Amino acid sequence: MAIVVVVGVVAPSLGSGNSGPRTAVALGATPPAGDESGTTGTQPAAVTEATTATTKPAPTTTVAPTTTTLAPKWKAPKPGLGLLPQPAPTPVDLPPTNLAPVFSRIPTTNKVIFLGIDDGMIRDPAVLDYLRQANIPFTNFLVQGQADVAEDFWKQAQALGGTVESHTINHPDLTKVSGGQLQSEICGTLDDYQTRFGTRPTLFRPPYGSYNDNVRAVAASCGFKAIVMWKGSTNDGRFDLQDGTALTPGDIVLMHWRTDLLVDLQKVVETCKAQGFTIARLEDYLK
Repeated sequence: MAIVVVVGVVAPSLGSGNSGPRTAVALGATPPAGDESGTTGTQPAAVTEATTATTKPAPTTTVAPTTTTLAPKWKAPKPGLGLLPQPAPTPVDLPPTNLAPVFSRIPTTNKVIFLGIDDGMIRDPAVLDYLRQANIPFTNFLVQGQADVAEDFWKQAQALGGTVESHTINHPDLTKVSGGQLQSEICGTLDDYQTRFGTRPTLFRPPYGSYNDNVRAVAASCGFKAIVMWKGSTNDGRFDLQDGTALTPGDIVLMHWRTDLLVDLQKVVETCKAQGFTIARLEDYLK
């Protein structure tokens, strides 16, 4: 008599790639509920068919090297005459608006002040020598007539750190002119200064500090980012502040290109040194 021996066959586990055993859900069964991350909890053990898993080597993934480009660290020129170096600027957010914002002090905690030198009628070479020694930034709010008669002088000042901004064409009180003249006085320097000095003005100082909402609206309409006023001023070697005698971070100082500018600059520099302040560039803060 023949004896038949029945040997049971154990189905191999289904694999998921090379990562280990996998279980298959019976055809037609409802998968178990899981959380939103895709984890499904305990799987059923029922297996409906056995397959022979062929082990394959994991694909080789080539990861391209990545490089991180760091922004260059801000670096200001080292000032002379014993002044402290400038800290890194803290720019003011200047979103587009129908009325140009007005600043007499820049909102910053940096112990810096800003020099805005107006007009341009007296051009003393000794002032340029002093600015060269001080190696400090300053902003020239030029009347266009002075740009016309002394372009080379202003380019020398520009090379020493003096940005050229606008102070109208003819220096009128802008609250007392007609609409057409207002537009011309405020906006008329822009193309000319860009051609002469290579940079389009972004800041505007109204003559006599006289402005209203019409002035602000026209300034904004032709691209000025801000109107610049002041918290301190100089005259004949005297430095006067509107709020006492102590400098405040962000103070803007009104100065003029006239015969007393050299002694005025000397006074401002000495005040900064005595109070632990330094001089920064308006355009680094009003961008």
